[in-house]
Amino acid sequence: MPENPAPRPSFGRALGETARQLTKLHRRALSEYGSDFPSWMLYTLLKEKGVPLRAEEIAAELELRMDLAEPDTFPLLERAATAGHITFRPDKPAAAVTLTEAGAAYFANLYAHARETTDRATEGIDSVMLDTALTVLLAVDERATARLR
Repeated sequence: MPENPAPRPSFGRALGETARQLTKLHRRALSEYGSDFPSWMLYTLLKEKGVPLRAEEIAAELELRMDLAEPDTFPLLERAATAGHITFRPDKPAAAVTLTEAGAAYFANLYAHARETTDRATEGIDSVMLDTALTVLLAVDERATARLR
């Protein structure tokens, strides 16, 4: 008599569990470089935009991207500035914030390490299957985003 295979989880459960595990892996990679997720998001934002941003623009964007409360943005900016990774003047919050050369180099190394670490989770999976999975995830993200508006 053949054994019954274990039931497959729902899409939402599989997505949630996978996201949790990848998040743990990603956060571990960031901590190996002395970073954390809010800093990662700050550097990512500044790199993506490629133009100087005001602190309040950063706060608004980080709230949208990761629910970081505006008051928590300023200590994050101060830490990044103290590390020499960004330009930020707390006495002039309207002043532009940018990645410094040292910050851009640090983020490039951090990104490469985090990417290498998380890419190992997909090693050996067929590239066509990965592309299909990405297509599905992007479509689900688009629909979820639309429903949140």
